[in-house]
Order: sequence, then structure tokens, then C-alpha cells
Amino acid sequence: MTVGVAVFEYHEEIAAALDRAAALGVSQCELTVPGNITVETAGSVGELLTERGLTVNSVASLSKINAVDTDEAAAAMVALLDASVRCASTLGAPNAIVYFGGHPTRPIDEAVERYVRLIRPSVAIAESLGVTILIENHFSHAPGEVTNTAQGCVDLVTAVGSDNFAVNFDLCNFAIGGQQFPASYETLKPHIRNVHIKDARKFDPVSDADYTGRIVTDLVHGEFMFVPVGEGITPNAELLDLLVRDGLDVPVTIEAHVPDGQLDDAFRLGLRLCASKGV
Repeated sequence: MTVGVAVFEYHEEIAAALDRAAALGVSQCELTVPGNITVETAGSVGELLTERGLTVNSVASLSKINAVDTDEAAAAMVALLDASVRCASTLGAPNAIVYFGGHPTRPIDEAVERYVRLIRPSVAIAESLGVTILIENHFSHAPGEVTNTAQGCVDLVTAVGSDNFAVNFDLCNFAIGGQQFPASYETLKPHIRNVHIKDARKFDPVSDADYTGRIVTDLVHGEFMFVPVGEGITPNAELLDLLVRDGLDVPVTIEAHVPDGQLDDAFRLGLRLCASKGV
């Protein structure tokens, strides 16, 4: 396993963000399209990475293709996914990350069929370039989110039916959504190609009124705020133990979503946890 950080957390231009990642002592990172990189800038970003001794494990598009209504909006989302695949290929990164996206009126079976149809050309591009598209599991941020359960992720991967379409496992997202661990991991283990480590806890609008980081809402479990690893509800240490036990040789990326001033310290906590577990 290799461990890196999510460079997209740094809200600054790419060279400075990569400097901060390199200063943490990591050799690997995750980028996003178009925030950190585009097809047009991939070559120059690759040079910046090489100068700092960094490689990229994943390029994320943050596309939620099922969440939009029109064909035009879906095409724009697919274009972002395609860009992430092409950028990953240029940088020698194995993975491109994408989301599903809930839709309040689209039935699940229809949503899955439509999603598979829309991304089939993207999967073909990924296959030709040797990149694996990873669907990231989510919580129930909107009605109709297929990936809010482990079985939903399995069903989607099965429906796509390609060795180049697998899972980015984010235990914190499942924790927010109330999914059981380690059952979620055991169900998805054959399909996991990348792991995110981050943490969150319930948000209290009174006691947490001064919090300036990201706040997210699960339709069932309410509002959550992101905190440094070890300060929330996510059993990240136990997950790392299982990865080591099973010899699951996949990249691990530390995320944070905490206020900007806490980012470096939050990353260091996550990196220390990984090191303590032999990852």
C-alpha cells in the first residue's frame, strides 16, 4: 500500500498545493478536474509533480451524473469524467474517481440503467488507456443515491461489467450514512481499488457555530461536520487493520475537509495513523 494526501483540499494554485503536499513527506497525492488539472494542463502539472518527487494515485472528476435532469447537463458531467480519465493516463495514475448522484424522482433501476449507458463510452476510454474508473460510495445526500449501501455499489459495478470499473472505498461516507462496518468492507472488498481516510461527527448548530469547514447532510442521520482523523465516528484504525490483514495492496489517500488552517495538521494525524498501522 501507498499513502498520500488529497491535494485538492488546498485552495491555492497547483504549484503551491503540491509544495505543501511534498512538505508533509508524502510521495503520492490525489487531484481533481478541473480544480487542479485539465487535459490541457496535464503535461505541465506532470512536470510540477516530477520536480517534487510526487506521483498521483487518482484524478477525481466529482461528477454526479445521475443527479442532473437534462441530456446536456449529463453530457457535461460525462465530459468531466472523460477528462479525469485522460489526465490520469497522462500522469500515469491508475484511477479516475467519479460519483453516482441521487435524483429525487428517478427510480433506482432506471437510474442505474441510464448511468451505465451514459458512462459506457467513458469506460471504453478507460479500458483503452489502462485506467480504472472508481465509483465512490456516498451517504444519502439526496434521494435515490445508489451508492449509499455496499450492495448498491456492488450492483452498480456488476451492471457496468468491466474490469476497469471498481470502487473507491470511503468509510467515513458510510459512517455518516449509518452503514455497518466491517460488513460494508467485507461486501466490497473484491471491488476496492482505492481507499479514502477521513473523519466526521454530528454537527451541533449551537456548540459548533464557529466551525468553518464543510458541513454535509444525510437525509436520515442529519448534519455532520468533518474533523481530523480520530476525533469523529469513523473506525479508520480498524479499517487499516483489515487492509493490512487482507494484504489489500491499494492506494490510501488522507482527506480532511476541515477549515484551511487545520489542513496540514489534519493530514499529519492521518499519516501518523497509517504509519502506526504499518500502512
